[in-house]
Amino acid sequence: RVGQVLGPFDASDLLAPGGAIFTFTPESEKPILEKLGIQASPGTLIQINGVPVRMGKTGIYELDNVVLVKSLVFPQGADGETIVDFVY
Repeated sequence: RVGQVLGPFDASDLLAPGGAIFTFTPESEKPILEKLGIQASPGTLIQINGVPVRMGKTGIYELDNVVLVKSLVFPQGADGETIVDFVY
């Protein structure tokens, strides 16, 4: 299944209960993402499975079947221009 959520986001886990992606997915269990694409302002800090990643100068970050995403957090929040596309 494919989905998209739009910012702004606070510093909570988007995949945790109450998070933007959890709310979007109809399953009762916490979703695990197989593919991930993020568009955000350069320099935006992201934590994927607890690992910090800083958005590069292109403002685009993608993961494609490399790691199963179980946690996605914007520790400093993200603005209304942020887009998260995913496959779960």
